[in-house]
Amino acid sequence: MNSVPFLWLAAVVGFLLLEASTFSMTSVWFAVGAAAALLTCLFTDSFRAQALVFIVVSILCLLAFRPLAAKLRQKITPTNGDRNLGREATVLTTVTADLPGRVRLDGVDWNARCATPGDILTPGQRCRVTELHSTLLIVEPVLTESRRA
Repeated sequence: MNSVPFLWLAAVVGFLLLEASTFSMTSVWFAVGAAAALLTCLFTDSFRAQALVFIVVSILCLLAFRPLAAKLRQKITPTNGDRNLGREATVLTTVTADLPGRVRLDGVDWNARCATPGDILTPGQRCRVTELHSTLLIVEPVLTESRRA
Protein backbone atom coordinates (compact mmCIF):
# COMPACT_ATOMS: atom_id res chain seq x y z
CA MET A 1 0.00 0.00 0.00
CA ASN A 2 1.27 3.45 -0.94
CA SER A 3 1.61 5.71 2.11
CA VAL A 4 2.30 8.93 0.19
CA PRO A 5 -1.39 10.03 0.15
CA PHE A 6 -1.37 9.83 3.95
CA LEU A 7 1.72 12.05 4.00
CA TRP A 8 -0.12 14.71 1.97
CA LEU A 9 -3.26 14.32 4.09
CA ALA A 10 -1.16 14.77 7.24
CA ALA A 11 0.44 17.85 5.65
CA VAL A 12 -3.01 19.34 4.88
CA VAL A 13 -4.18 18.77 8.46
CA GLY A 14 -0.88 20.02 9.90
CA PHE A 15 -0.89 23.24 7.87
CA LEU A 16 -4.54 23.88 8.74
CA LEU A 17 -3.86 23.36 12.44
CA LEU A 18 -0.88 25.70 12.21
CA GLU A 19 -3.04 28.31 10.46
CA ALA A 20 -5.77 27.95 13.07
CA SER A 21 -3.26 28.60 15.84
CA THR A 22 -1.63 31.67 14.24
CA PHE A 23 -4.26 33.41 12.05
CA SER A 24 -1.41 34.81 9.96
CA MET A 25 -2.82 33.74 6.57
CA THR A 26 0.47 32.08 5.64
CA SER A 27 0.24 28.36 6.19
CA VAL A 28 -3.24 28.04 4.67
CA TRP A 29 -1.67 28.39 1.21
CA PHE A 30 0.59 25.43 1.92
CA ALA A 31 -2.48 23.45 3.00
CA VAL A 32 -3.97 24.18 -0.44
CA GLY A 33 -0.72 23.05 -2.06
CA ALA A 34 -0.71 19.84 -0.01
CA ALA A 35 -4.35 19.21 -0.99
CA ALA A 36 -3.41 19.67 -4.66
CA ALA A 37 -0.53 17.21 -4.19
CA LEU A 38 -2.97 14.79 -2.55
CA LEU A 39 -5.22 15.02 -5.62
CA THR A 40 -2.17 14.47 -7.82
CA CYS A 41 -1.77 11.07 -6.12
CA LEU A 42 -4.87 9.98 -8.04
CA PHE A 43 -3.11 10.53 -11.36
CA THR A 44 0.52 9.61 -10.72
CA ASP A 45 2.65 7.71 -8.24
CA SER A 46 5.60 10.02 -8.90
CA PHE A 47 6.52 11.73 -5.64
CA ARG A 48 8.54 14.29 -7.62
CA ALA A 49 5.44 15.29 -9.60
CA GLN A 50 3.41 15.53 -6.39
CA ALA A 51 6.11 17.61 -4.70
CA LEU A 52 6.31 19.88 -7.73
CA VAL A 53 2.52 20.38 -7.66
CA PHE A 54 2.75 21.13 -3.92
CA ILE A 55 5.47 23.74 -4.43
CA VAL A 56 3.92 25.41 -7.48
CA VAL A 57 0.37 25.56 -6.10
CA SER A 58 1.57 26.79 -2.69
CA ILE A 59 3.66 29.58 -4.21
CA LEU A 60 0.92 30.60 -6.64
CA CYS A 61 -1.66 30.74 -3.86
CA LEU A 62 0.71 32.66 -1.62
CA LEU A 63 1.48 35.22 -4.33
CA ALA A 64 -2.07 35.51 -5.66
CA PHE A 65 -4.22 35.46 -2.55
CA ARG A 66 -2.12 36.69 0.36
CA PRO A 67 -2.20 40.35 -0.75
CA LEU A 68 -5.97 40.07 -1.18
CA ALA A 69 -6.36 38.47 2.24
CA ALA A 70 -4.16 41.16 3.80
CA LYS A 71 -6.26 43.87 2.17
CA LEU A 72 -9.46 42.35 3.52
CA ARG A 73 -7.99 42.11 7.03
CA GLN A 74 -6.80 45.74 7.08
CA LYS A 75 -9.63 46.85 9.31
CA ILE A 76 -8.50 49.10 12.13
CA THR A 77 -8.92 47.35 15.43
CA PRO A 78 -10.09 49.73 18.14
CA THR A 79 -7.97 49.80 21.27
CA ASN A 80 -9.01 50.35 24.85
CA GLY A 81 -7.69 53.91 24.57
CA ASP A 82 -10.07 54.65 21.69
CA ARG A 83 -13.00 54.45 24.07
CA ASN A 84 -11.70 57.69 25.64
CA LEU A 85 -12.29 59.74 22.50
CA GLY A 86 -14.94 62.40 23.11
CA ARG A 87 -14.87 61.89 26.88
CA GLU A 88 -14.17 64.59 29.45
CA ALA A 89 -11.18 64.71 31.77
CA THR A 90 -9.96 67.00 34.56
CA VAL A 91 -6.75 68.97 34.10
CA LEU A 92 -4.14 68.25 36.82
CA THR A 93 -1.24 70.40 35.56
CA THR A 94 -1.22 73.22 33.01
CA VAL A 95 -1.66 71.93 29.46
CA THR A 96 -0.84 73.82 26.24
CA ALA A 97 -0.19 72.81 22.65
CA ASP A 98 3.56 73.22 23.20
CA LEU A 99 3.83 72.04 26.81
CA PRO A 100 2.25 68.71 27.68
CA GLY A 101 0.59 68.48 31.05
CA ARG A 102 -1.43 65.91 32.96
CA VAL A 103 -5.14 65.15 32.98
CA ARG A 104 -7.19 62.59 34.90
CA LEU A 105 -9.75 60.45 33.12
CA ASP A 106 -11.64 57.75 35.04
CA GLY A 107 -9.08 57.85 37.83
CA VAL A 108 -6.13 57.38 35.45
CA ASP A 109 -3.54 60.12 34.89
CA TRP A 110 -2.59 60.76 31.26
CA ASN A 111 -0.11 62.99 29.47
CA ALA A 112 -2.06 65.56 27.49
CA ARG A 113 -1.51 68.32 24.97
CA CYS A 114 -3.94 70.93 23.62
CA ALA A 115 -5.33 70.41 20.15
CA THR A 116 -5.31 74.12 19.32
CA PRO A 117 -2.23 76.35 19.63
CA GLY A 118 -2.97 79.21 22.01
CA ASP A 119 -5.29 77.20 24.25
CA ILE A 120 -4.17 77.04 27.88
CA LEU A 121 -5.84 74.61 30.23
CA THR A 122 -5.33 75.18 33.95
CA PRO A 123 -5.63 72.72 36.85
CA GLY A 124 -9.23 71.90 37.72
CA GLN A 125 -10.54 72.83 34.28
CA ARG A 126 -12.52 70.27 32.26
CA CYS A 127 -11.30 69.18 28.83
CA ARG A 128 -12.50 66.83 26.10
CA VAL A 129 -10.33 64.17 24.43
CA THR A 130 -10.20 64.70 20.65
CA GLU A 131 -7.32 62.39 19.65
CA LEU A 132 -5.09 59.72 21.09
CA HIS A 133 -1.42 59.29 20.17
CA SER A 134 -0.12 56.25 22.04
CA THR A 135 -0.26 57.44 25.68
CA LEU A 136 -0.71 61.13 24.87
CA LEU A 137 -4.23 62.56 24.85
CA ILE A 138 -4.96 65.51 22.60
CA VAL A 139 -7.56 67.64 24.36
CA GLU A 140 -9.65 70.77 23.93
CA PRO A 141 -11.30 72.89 26.60
CA VAL A 142 -14.89 72.16 27.53
CA LEU A 143 -16.80 75.41 27.33
CA THR A 144 -19.18 75.91 30.24
CA GLU A 145 -22.31 78.08 29.95
CA SER A 146 -20.53 81.06 31.58
CA ARG A 147 -17.61 80.82 29.11
CA ARG A 148 -19.85 80.51 26.04
CA ALA A 149 -21.69 83.79 26.67
